[in-house]
Amino acid sequence: MSRINKYGLCLEEFTLNKNNAKVYYNRAVGKSAEMEVSKSLSLIVNKIIKKDDKVLDVGCACGHFYRSLKKRIKKNFFYTGCDPYDIFLNLAKKAWQDDYNVNFAKGNIFNLPFKKNSYDIVFCSNVLLHLPEIYNPLKQLLKVTKKKLILRTVVYDVSYKIQLVYNNKWWKYTNVSPEKEFDKKGNPKSFSYFNIHSKDYLKAMIKKINPKSKVKFIKDNKFSKKNIISSQKKEKRPLATRILGNEQFSGCLMQPHSFVIINK
Repeated sequence: MSRINKYGLCLEEFTLNKNNAKVYYNRAVGKSAEMEVSKSLSLIVNKIIKKDDKVLDVGCACGHFYRSLKKRIKKNFFYTGCDPYDIFLNLAKKAWQDDYNVNFAKGNIFNLPFKKNSYDIVFCSNVLLHLPEIYNPLKQLLKVTKKKLILRTVVYDVSYKIQLVYNNKWWKYTNVSPEKEFDKKGNPKSFSYFNIHSKDYLKAMIKKINPKSKVKFIKDNKFSKKNIISSQKKEKRPLATRILGNEQFSGCLMQPHSFVIINK
């Protein structure tokens, strides 16, 4: 089976990395500390959500964001988590099996299985940076959004297209050895994207899809260094988020995350 699917994504990181699934499940059930991004996102949603709103989490993994939403939102709301990978969805359903306001659906961001304007609030965190292109995913996200779309991704003045290349020294689930990381044409055999998009590009794509949209950027810099450092030590994941100065890093890459708030 090819490692690369029809959307240009390498499947190994998402389908074989059982440690990632365990980390996300532990967060969902409260065995691990709440992510700093979960705190920030839930605070944003809490300010805009109305009673009985329908909320969609695209790229939900094991539903760990839902725990943060429940912690801060006192109004009744309905949550749907969407993810393309069974390794996450099976654990998500296990984590939230007794919560009747929760639903999980299999689907990918290039072809979401929902009708137009299905959800009052849609959010998509830490997904766009890992995609080969974002125009079609943005089109899908805006299609299913009725009121507000919240993105969290890496934003800078200019754009960069970056591939993180995997080998079995650091990531045991891949069978690619360090000396065979690239094929004869120089293409990586096992990888994931860690792209950075410029504000201008993101805003232009959003306006192209929905010209009436109002777009606001908020830097995601209100985080606890202590909590991130603690999580990094406990989870023992290669390239887990770390702090240098006041910036978040993955490996040697600085990651200036921002929330992009889109009002339709």
